[in-house]
Amino acid sequence: MGWEDGPLVGLDFETTGVDPKRDPPVQVAIVTTSAEGVLGEEVFLVDPEREIPEAAVAVHGITTERARREGRSLEEAARRVHWAMAQALSEDVPVVAMNASFDLTIAETLFRRFGLRPLDWRAVLDPLVLDRHLDRYRPGKRRLDALCEHYRVSLLQAHDAASDATAAVELTRRIALSYPMCGRVPASRLTRLQAAWHQEWAESYDDWRRREGLDGLRRDDFFWPVRPLEGQPARRSRKAVEHGVDILLGRARVHHGYAYQRLAGVRRRHDERGAGLQKLFGP
Repeated sequence: MGWEDGPLVGLDFETTGVDPKRDPPVQVAIVTTSAEGVLGEEVFLVDPEREIPEAAVAVHGITTERARREGRSLEEAARRVHWAMAQALSEDVPVVAMNASFDLTIAETLFRRFGLRPLDWRAVLDPLVLDRHLDRYRPGKRRLDALCEHYRVSLLQAHDAASDATAAVELTRRIALSYPMCGRVPASRLTRLQAAWHQEWAESYDDWRRREGLDGLRRDDFFWPVRPLEGQPARRSRKAVEHGVDILLGRARVHHGYAYQRLAGVRRRHDERGAGLQKLFGP
């Protein structure tokens, strides 16, 4: 029995923009689940205390007028999210967030603004980071809707916080079922591994962009699960010892010949070092 068989809490924000440090939320969803389904959800609008740009309204449909009329204050939202996340983490219930470095940075920005202590995000599961590492050679997009289609997860209404949070949790469970070794790793250790996997991806993607003559990634893009806030030391994650070794080798879903050749090469080099697949996760 692994974490995929136990409780998970999903968190999702809809916001006024794409900068998690500067663009406040307009909708919050906290979804509590078991392996059997959703146990409860808390979904509410938030008054961002500013105009919501038309570009953001076009994405999630929440207007400035509605947010002001129906939304909770930013401070109330911050305190509610802080309590719910602290409670889950204290009970060793993993927090699930799609592209966690966006949502958790929003949360920590709110906590700091209203004098709440930072949280120790020691058990975080991010279906984007997991899928991008475990099935790295699969072509195609990796947005929430694309991942839900790939893993056959229902996404009722994209860019609705409750739908996105619920789908992210179910998606994470499906990934664990697709790669059983992943589900057997304790969530706390998997959190540390995801930080290293994300950094490896960011460095590789940054290198590719620069070779193609494109702008490199921003400094913040290398950090997971929370981007450094102003005044915080910016330390990147420690590299995974088993750099380049993939647990997907135990149950590869190969989509084309090139990927198979790459995977076979990784497996051959790994076997030559005399290590088993479980070496990826260490003792």
